[in-house]
Amino acid sequence: MKQFFKFFTASCLGTIAALALLILIFSGIGGIMASQSGDISSNCILELDLSKAIPEKSNNVTREQYDFDTEEYPGLRTIKRTLAHAATDSKIKGIVLRTQSTQIGQVTLHEIVQSLESFKESGKFIYAYEDFYTQSAYLLATTADSIFLNPNGMIDLKGFGTLIPFFKPLMDKLGVKFDIYYAGKFKSATEPYRRTSMSEPNKQQTKQFLGEMFDEFGAVIQRNRNISAADLNNIVSNYKGQNGKSCLENKLVDELLYHNDFSAFLKDKVDIKKSKKLKFIELEDYINKIALSSGTSKNKIAIINAEGTITYGTNASGETDNQRFLKVFDKIKRSKDIKAVVMRVNSPGGSALTSDILWNEIEELKADSIPVITSMGNYAASGGYYIACNSDTIIAAPSTLTGSIGVFSMIPNFKKLMTEKVGIAFDTVKTHDLALATSLVYDPSSRENTIMQNSTDNLYAQFLQRVADGRGMTVEEVDAVAQGRVWTGKKAIELGLVDELGDLDDAIAMAARMADLDEYRVVEYPTIKENPFKDIMKAFEDSSASLQHKVWGTTKTRALYKTAKELESLMQMEGPMARMPYMIQVD
Repeated sequence: MKQFFKFFTASCLGTIAALALLILIFSGIGGIMASQSGDISSNCILELDLSKAIPEKSNNVTREQYDFDTEEYPGLRTIKRTLAHAATDSKIKGIVLRTQSTQIGQVTLHEIVQSLESFKESGKFIYAYEDFYTQSAYLLATTADSIFLNPNGMIDLKGFGTLIPFFKPLMDKLGVKFDIYYAGKFKSATEPYRRTSMSEPNKQQTKQFLGEMFDEFGAVIQRNRNISAADLNNIVSNYKGQNGKSCLENKLVDELLYHNDFSAFLKDKVDIKKSKKLKFIELEDYINKIALSSGTSKNKIAIINAEGTITYGTNASGETDNQRFLKVFDKIKRSKDIKAVVMRVNSPGGSALTSDILWNEIEELKADSIPVITSMGNYAASGGYYIACNSDTIIAAPSTLTGSIGVFSMIPNFKKLMTEKVGIAFDTVKTHDLALATSLVYDPSSRENTIMQNSTDNLYAQFLQRVADGRGMTVEEVDAVAQGRVWTGKKAIELGLVDELGDLDDAIAMAARMADLDEYRVVEYPTIKENPFKDIMKAFEDSSASLQHKVWGTTKTRALYKTAKELESLMQMEGPMARMPYMIQVD
């Protein structure tokens, strides 16, 4: 009996301790929730720092396993709707842009520029102040009524370029080579593993689409800063944003100010005393304090955000995976309220298998008389275009990178590494000639090479047929503009690969017209699971920046990390790939 009471008492104390811990945890969460709710101060300035990644759907970003990062990543549509809300919010007096550099793709960038220009129509101010600007950050700043720069600052306007790492010399030293099979003379995704420099076809296509992208970029600067095309070309060619004085002389900025002078300027604009503190609210906090209405109509238009690399079997946020998206399509097909679908594709491609699986799902939606409109983001190339090609209508932005209709397969070969570097030999016994085909430690035979190339060619032929059927073209017509070549959205219209220029809002409006809907509400997929530890971790977070942000906080280190992740994704791939050669990031 004594033992019973001993264990009973211990059990009770353990339960009480656990309850006390839960109370403390939920108190911490409650404190966070309380801090996120409540009214917005009057005479407030919305502060926009758009330096981090902006996914299509909020928080749809790739995170490492057991990632306790509590940072929010507002999606593009959420940001645009928030800016529209702020334009009518009497407590928001204006916007201050505080963005030195960005990780934003060109289409995302231009859509935010349009939203900021619409905000100005409300009569509220937009001012930009920074110590320096990268090119993309400066484009955002051009929407401001006035741009202010630190007297010792600069604007890094120098034109668009791409720097591609080639891994073949490293692989040769390590004793690793790739057995590569591809279809399309412009299909250059494998070049870093089979060449030491860009091929001429790759240089040709890259120079063309970079030039077209810069034309769109420059048109915004010319319009917003009243700078002629000739003057802008002179500024960029001669790097005239290199110091504050030159920026002012060339009309890139309106005034050179130190931070305290800019604060005094703002206080005057919002009519508060110099001794008072300015009231700022950051974008994420503002989103948490407002309610963006989704409408009450029973009729729904579904947005399916296919963004990131197209993968097979990963089931991860920030990627377009067969497992997650099959569940999304199944839910949509079972819903009686979803009357139309908008595919928002922002992907450079990836798994050919997953691309075809999702192509078939779109076929089934159309067979059920559900209109499907594709809206293209920064990328809708290769596998991304494969998904889009059979939509009822395809809408792209002028700077969308699309096309890249081609296929490749890469199989790493570690024979030299194992035998000459590590000192491991292999021998085999086979029942059939191809029993060890695609082995990672043997050179493929000529028969195996023929089989793999035929498989790649057959998949390319299927890709061409899918596009031909979806776009009402002959296979020969598609092949003439395919071959793995990348096109801008503006050029893709001329080639018959895209129907119209526009953005996601245009696609939603078209979907409503095709479904004959006067009233509707928009629902977005896939569902993003909240990090269960987010609120707990946020309650105990130190106010200083995390080590990860310190290490990866600069543009150069982020670029190196991105290159490493690109290499990792290619090394992990399985099966044939329909993917762009590389990602374009403009600073």
